[in-house]
Formats: sequence, structure tokens, C-alpha cells
Amino acid sequence: MRNKLIVETLGTFFLCLTAILASNPLSAPAVLCAMIYMGGNISGAHYNPAVSFAVFLRKKLTTKRLFGYMAMQFLAAFLAATVVGILHGHSAERARDIVQALGEDPMSGAGIGWLGEALGTFILAFVVLMVGTSRRTAGNSYFGLAIALTVFAVGSTFSSLSLALNPAVQVANDLIGLVGALNADDSMLKALSQEFAFLAHSLPRILLDVFFMFLGGSVAAFLFVKMFPEDN
Repeated sequence: MRNKLIVETLGTFFLCLTAILASNPLSAPAVLCAMIYMGGNISGAHYNPAVSFAVFLRKKLTTKRLFGYMAMQFLAAFLAATVVGILHGHSAERARDIVQALGEDPMSGAGIGWLGEALGTFILAFVVLMVGTSRRTAGNSYFGLAIALTVFAVGSTFSSLSLALNPAVQVANDLIGLVGALNADDSMLKALSQEFAFLAHSLPRILLDVFFMFLGGSVAAFLFVKMFPEDN
């Protein structure tokens, strides 16, 4: 169990780090592909709480392992946010952006974003279930490539929505500013108060974004079980 948790932490950390920092749309799928081949035979290489939940619903993951995986995935997200926050800090420009955002409705345009997250996470989780857990594809050597290509295709299709498709990536991205406040250009306390206010303002949207990712993963598991009941 220890090795599985270590692999999930490493894979999720580098996936979150790349997804946040990289400007090339191929970077995150490329790292994901590498991490999947690195840890697929150890932990199943989920690196995504919504995928872990789908595998759990498909009865290929115990409750204990599900909570262990999720704990390590979100820990990795926090560690990635810490690294990026330290690198970026909290600038005067960031402070101005927060003031502007606090005057806007965090739910503006949320519906189309939730649809994208649900659809994108659904097909990602369904591909994972098909190539990573099904007896029909057992022993295949293309599982990492198939999953990475799915992430790249969905990200490219919905590029205007900047989808996360992964609650860990979402959480990491939303915690960057809070950690960055510890490395503020001006007053650390002022930066922290601004970041806490912004996080509280955005929290309902963040929670609903994550909910729709889990919803997409759950529907994928439900469909898989209905289509292939003999595969349980």
C-alpha cells in the first residue's frame, strides 16, 4: 500500500505542476503519459480523484484504498500549489486582479464550464476504465497513450473553457494565490487577507466545478457496469 500511495503522490504532483506552469498544451498530456507508464503497474496510475472514484464504483478499488489515494492526490495538489505559489509570489498586479474579481459574479458562465467538466471527465474516466480495468484490453501496452491522447483531445476541443478534468488540478490551481501570499511583494498579511477573501468568494464555484468532475466520473462507471456487467 505504501508504494501505491507514493506513486499516486508523485504522479499527481508532477501532473498538477505541469498543468499549471506549462504553456504548451502538449506538456500536461505528455507528463501524464509518462507518469501512467511509470506507475500503472503499481497503483493503477490514477492521479485524479474523479478517476479513482470511478474505479471504486466499478468495484476495482476498495474503500480504504480510495480514501488513501484521494488523500495523497489532494496532498500532491497542495504541494504543487506551494511550489508554484513560491515561484509566482503575490504581486501588485495580482492584488488588482483580486479586487476586480471580488466585484464580479463567480457563477458567470459557470453552466457551460460545468458541462465541459462533466463531459470531459466522463470520457476520460470511461477511457481509463476501458483500457486500464477491462478484461477485454488486459495486458495492452497502449493504455498510457490512450489516456493522454484523451486529455489532449478534450483540452483542445474545449480550449476556451480551460478545463481541469481533475479535482486535484482544480484544487492546486485555486490554492496558488494563498501560498503565493507568503511571498508577497508588499505586506504578507494584506496579501493573505485578499487571497482568503477571493477564495471565499470563489468557493461555491470551485466546489461545483469539482462536483461536476466527480459526476462525470460516476456516470462513466455506471455506463461501464451497465454495458459490461460480466466484467465485474
